Amino acid sequence: MKKNVILSASAIIMQVFQGLIALVASLQILIFIGSLLNNLSLEKLIIQSQELVSNQSGLSIIDLTTISPWLAFFIVLQNLTVLVLLFNILGYGIDIVKNIHSLKTFTKDNISAFYKISQLSVLLVIIKFIKLSPNKIGLGIEFNYVFLAFGAIILTQVFKEGHRLLQDNELTI
Repeated sequence: MKKNVILSASAIIMQVFQGLIALVASLQILIFIGSLLNNLSLEKLIIQSQELVSNQSGLSIIDLTTISPWLAFFIVLQNLTVLVLLFNILGYGIDIVKNIHSLKTFTKDNISAFYKISQLSVLLVIIKFIKLSPNKIGLGIEFNYVFLAFGAIILTQVFKEGHRLLQDNELTI
């Protein structure tokens, strides 16, 4: 059978993104642990210690040296959690692509992977609902994660139906 170039390319791209996520997460952990061990504030490790923020009166510059250590900890924790969830979502995506590439499209493994992706995406929506930044804390929905969750839920149902139809087809033969 002719190899599907698009599936192969998407698997490679997802693996590259997975590697980049692992690199960013490990760098973030090293910087955070290094700041704790050396009693350095995280703000001193940031290249620019000011942030340009828009408010009602226009643009203002916020000094990042006023960040609470607990807020910095929760920002790092939220970022690491998002990176871990995205890493796992990409891992399940790679598994799905490999199964489809080996002509195991409507298997229980793919159904399970899409279900796990939908769960992780819903968890991403919940985690990213709380907006943490050095100058304010707020609430908001990131719709790209909502669309990812709905897409994965829909694909779970499509693959379940495909699996059921495949089993019915095998029984009639």
